[in-house]
Amino acid sequence: MRDAPLHLLEHRAFLGEDTIESMPSINPLSTDMRMRKFVVPEIIEVKSRRFRVHSLMNKLAEHGYYSDYYDAGLTLTAHQAFALQRGNCLSYTHMFIALAREAGLDARYELVRAPPLYSVTDGVLEHQVHIRSRVMWPTDYNSTNADGIWRLPTGVARTLSAPRINLERHISVDFNERNIRAFDGQIVSDDFARALHLANNAVEYWKHGDESKAFTYIVQAIRLAPRYADHWVNLATFYSRRGLSEEALLINRYALSLNPHHIIALSGVVQHAGSSELSRAKSRLQRLRDNNPHYQYALAQRASANDDLLGALQFIERSLALEKRNHEFLAYKATILTSLERYPEALETINRAISHVMNQREREEYEDTSRVIERAIVENQPNENTLSELHAKVTKQQTP
Repeated sequence: MRDAPLHLLEHRAFLGEDTIESMPSINPLSTDMRMRKFVVPEIIEVKSRRFRVHSLMNKLAEHGYYSDYYDAGLTLTAHQAFALQRGNCLSYTHMFIALAREAGLDARYELVRAPPLYSVTDGVLEHQVHIRSRVMWPTDYNSTNADGIWRLPTGVARTLSAPRINLERHISVDFNERNIRAFDGQIVSDDFARALHLANNAVEYWKHGDESKAFTYIVQAIRLAPRYADHWVNLATFYSRRGLSEEALLINRYALSLNPHHIIALSGVVQHAGSSELSRAKSRLQRLRDNNPHYQYALAQRASANDDLLGALQFIERSLALEKRNHEFLAYKATILTSLERYPEALETINRAISHVMNQREREEYEDTSRVIERAIVENQPNENTLSELHAKVTKQQTP
């Protein structure tokens, strides 16, 4: 952590006093008796590791772990996610790794190298990352599954991917609605995953007004993964929102030393820097923004939340100029056009989204949307409740 602003990890720097928040010991991979019974003896006694993974995934499916489970803002430990059958991608990855290890499998965390994804919360842009689990095979494993995709029950196979199973001797297990099977990843440590867990907790505490606890959690996340820029950027955001701009600038500069292409860190520098540094940062930031369709999508969401529908339409058009077949962008454009009462254009756009979507559940949602827009065209006086329902369906966020 050479050159890191370590003094800004102290409570006195942030709160002006040495108030130390007690933080419970969090073990994201903790299991309980119910989880152990889930894998013993039915799964653990399957001799083939390959079919042991298959058996575990099938049993999870049979017990409803793929039915309306996703909750982007809910970061849970393994045994909590298992009990509630809900959570975000990190929660479910904790759960799967814990179960897989109970079943004697070599399961690890895998950080996905997908393009950066952004969302908007309370007017603040958030950089989202995605994590999944990787199960390693023995060195003498001989795969007969050429494409690396498990053939699970209808509606479940989409959650599994192993894009390089024959070369890497592993399979990647993914709990995510976003189509990222084509992207590879890197194994990260249990401490790294625990740091992500604590960082998510920190953001939730901040949203609920508990600055002291939020600070305590993000500092612990940084200590577990000190080279991960996102945690430092969160810390800078906390300082910035308390009006401590010089401290926020110092932290964002350090975050950029770890990741020179971090858009939010650059935004922080632009917000607080002066003269020559500001000019350079603005130029770099504009280049990164212009070439990132998901950033433009996040700006569209923010504009829409501020009732700037024409601005939102401009941003989503920029996203589509970079990824013209992205069904999520198309669906959001259809929502904006519907809000502008440009129904024929909205119908054409949502039908284009349908033509590019692979997931059956999303396809059905888009088809419902298409029918609502068709009725709006016929009636030319759409029911306000119906359109509110449409907006909620199409703009539903999926955050790993």
